[in-house]
Amino acid sequence: MVVMNSDVIIKQNLLAEPLSPDALKLARGIYHTYITLDEGFSLEIRIPIFYKLLNLQPSKESIEYIQNLLEELNEPLAIRNFKFNGETIQLKFVQFCSYKIGEETIKIELSPEYLHAQSEYMLDCFLL
Repeated sequence: MVVMNSDVIIKQNLLAEPLSPDALKLARGIYHTYITLDEGFSLEIRIPIFYKLLNLQPSKESIEYIQNLLEELNEPLAIRNFKFNGETIQLKFVQFCSYKIGEETIKIELSPEYLHAQSEYMLDCFLL
């Protein structure tokens, strides 16, 4: 008889569809900024950094494009049997971040639940 440990995390395909190349580039840029700064989940990144990362010219259209990419990244992930901070939730929906686009910066609040799901649950891991 095989006994399953209920604490075992099962990797899952969580992305409904693959992310676009620019959304991947943006997600990795934000994630690596988060790791480099090591100041918690809140980031404030100057908009010209996004232009440079995505090879965009400063314009209203570029800001809209960045916003569309952030929305693409925020498609919720559905995770079954999600364990986080000692709590197990049968089905949990998590998003990459919340954000606010200002005049000169974009304020981003990364989701600790999303980062946990990325490292522990995703077969289709993309941040690294």
